[in-house]
Amino acid sequence: MITYLVIGGVVLLGIESLVPGIGIFGLLGILALLGALYLYLGAGLLAALVVAVVAIIALIVGIWLIKKAPHSRLGKALTLTLESTKERGYSGSEERRDLLGKTGIAQSVLRPAGRVLFDNKPVDVVTDGEFYEPGTEVIVVEVTGGRIVVRKV
Repeated sequence: MITYLVIGGVVLLGIESLVPGIGIFGLLGILALLGALYLYLGAGLLAALVVAVVAIIALIVGIWLIKKAPHSRLGKALTLTLESTKERGYSGSEERRDLLGKTGIAQSVLRPAGRVLFDNKPVDVVTDGEFYEPGTEVIVVEVTGGRIVVRKV
């Protein structure tokens, strides 16, 4: 029984290290290892006390590692510190400042999102709450990131 708990605990901890998740496999693996320790020590009151002390020490060391490890030399070497900022050329969507003040024709119903033709090119836009029918002439009043806001002319 103890052997199965140890093997199961190690396997569950291995799964936790390979599969992204919320820690259920890791928690079950730790509980299996603590259960194996409890049974190995005789499953008595003293064994329960030893397992509780080991669990508390492991919790304290784990919290300390979570707080201190990322700032250590090894933690900095293992941690990705690059940022995908706009200044480095990364952007979630292209910013169409060239459309600011341009007029176009609604290609689809704008309720409040839809498509507008600007120079015969369709562009996804939103209104500021109004619904417009296809064929309505609109003007671009705001461009924020990939969000293009239009109003009726």
